[in-house]
Amino acid sequence: MEIGLIYSRKDPHQTEARDFVRRYIKERGILASVVEYDEPVKSPTVIIDGVALKDQRKIPREKKPRMFPSIEDIAHALEQHIWSI
Repeated sequence: MEIGLIYSRKDPHQTEARDFVRRYIKERGILASVVEYDEPVKSPTVIIDGVALKDQRKIPREKKPRMFPSIEDIAHALEQHIWSI
């Protein structure tokens, strides 16, 4: 499995998503190659085996304007890709 992460280290929410992906892979013993890019982006991009995980919301879930996938969304996508291998 190959996972690409594009995120901004300056945003704690984005680094939380990055840390979650790393921890998820390690805790489950998943054989994966993780490629990271630290760039000034408004929301992180998670690419799993060439498929980008995008948030499908049209309206923010809270009063915050950020609309990127939640930790639960990322976990679900990782789980789906693991079982499809």
